[in-house]
Amino acid sequence: MNPLEHWKSILAGALGGGLVLALVIGGLSSGTESTEVAETEPEQTEQTEEATEEQEEQPEVAIEEEAPACSLEDIENDPLILQLQAAVINPETNELIYDIGADIPSRTASVMKLLTAAAALETLGPNYRVETRVYADSEDPTKIYLVGAGDVTLSRTSPGQQSIYRDAPKLSSLAFQVNSYVSTMEPPATEDPEQDPNQPVAPVTPEPEPEPEPFTQEITEIVLDSSLWGGVDGSGQWEKNWNLEGITDGWMSQASALQVDGDRNRPAQLTSVRSEAPIERAGQWFRESIGDNAQNAVLSYGTAPANAVEIASVLSEPIKEWIRIMLLRSDNTVAEALARLVAYDVGLDGSDFESLTSAYKLALRGTGLNTQEIVIEDGSGLSAYSTVSPEFVAQLMELVVEGYPNFENILNALPVAGESGSLENRFNTGELENAAGKILAKTGWIRTGYTLAGTMTANDGTELVFAVYNLGDVSIPNRDALDELVYGIYDCGASLGN
Repeated sequence: MNPLEHWKSILAGALGGGLVLALVIGGLSSGTESTEVAETEPEQTEQTEEATEEQEEQPEVAIEEEAPACSLEDIENDPLILQLQAAVINPETNELIYDIGADIPSRTASVMKLLTAAAALETLGPNYRVETRVYADSEDPTKIYLVGAGDVTLSRTSPGQQSIYRDAPKLSSLAFQVNSYVSTMEPPATEDPEQDPNQPVAPVTPEPEPEPEPFTQEITEIVLDSSLWGGVDGSGQWEKNWNLEGITDGWMSQASALQVDGDRNRPAQLTSVRSEAPIERAGQWFRESIGDNAQNAVLSYGTAPANAVEIASVLSEPIKEWIRIMLLRSDNTVAEALARLVAYDVGLDGSDFESLTSAYKLALRGTGLNTQEIVIEDGSGLSAYSTVSPEFVAQLMELVVEGYPNFENILNALPVAGESGSLENRFNTGELENAAGKILAKTGWIRTGYTLAGTMTANDGTELVFAVYNLGDVSIPNRDALDELVYGIYDCGASLGN
């Protein structure tokens, strides 16, 4: 009921007079178009106006309505978005502004490499270099040991040529040093058998001494030592949940501390067929690099003895260069090498996959991140059983953009949307092109999910960090749907909400 009608009915019933009703109506109608009643009863009008003025003097209570959050509901409901998990953080406010299963640990795919990079920077540091050495046997100088220390970038390319690993150390450098050693090689010293002084010297009929075998200055045996990890035979290690197509399709090698060019058939190509015997192939390529001085050398597997003598060595590029290729091009082989080196550096046994969860927790303990629920089955993220929540990844990226020590090496290595690395051919069509150059992120793909995590300068200028997972049996259209969702985050900016 209209308030005016309500008061009219009450007054009419109480006073029973039409005149009073008219007066009330006139008073309540002051300031409206009912000028006829106002002129008939001026006294009542004045009283009503005074009461109205008193009411107007009361402070008004402003009711603020919250602006509706920018919603991604339409994109979330796209059938190509399968099982969605997402976390978006505004670093300026440290607020989680978008949360869909953000705290649930799930398979990360290659987004795991962000953790691997952070763990390596926290333990090894950006300037750490891996040294590959060659030793000579202390008793048999023709027997040498090629000892792998985890440098999977060691290359068989010729001097002046580049592999996929820029400025990588070369087998030819080791071979040059080995050949210099061969040129000065001397036969092992022979000792006369000791005579017991208590025994009488029996007369000996002199016999003609046999002609000594001629000593040849060459390598007769090359022992391949990958005992740090990968075993003591020609093969490497393969995580039980990895897809074996990684070898034939060329995006993953077996894990071994001794291998050359990441065991690629074509050293200059990121994706190139690998083998089932990376250690053996490293030995074969090393023998070829030495040339004539090792042409008859046999290959064997073992461990260099403590008294072996170092005769050659090369250093890798700094770890920050490994991180660059790992994040920019999503190199799985480098990721696995870094994971093992981290495990050894924190004092654990890095010879297998089982130590990695504990190793990463120890490595990242200084960051303040809550590592309690992370599970690290591998360093590359190829295993579907490596699980980390989107919120954890977004918090790690928050450290990256806020200038946590050495983490600029992560930021500088991230692919750029529409421009570089594994994002070069994404965010470059239609409206998504508006975000080109504005999103820096690590891509991820396994057969059961697409992931993307990084930082962006949103459309409204807000800096955001994010991690999004589209999980299920995926194909390229599911990746494109994920890109649409990330573009939605870019378009919403600070006003994004669930």
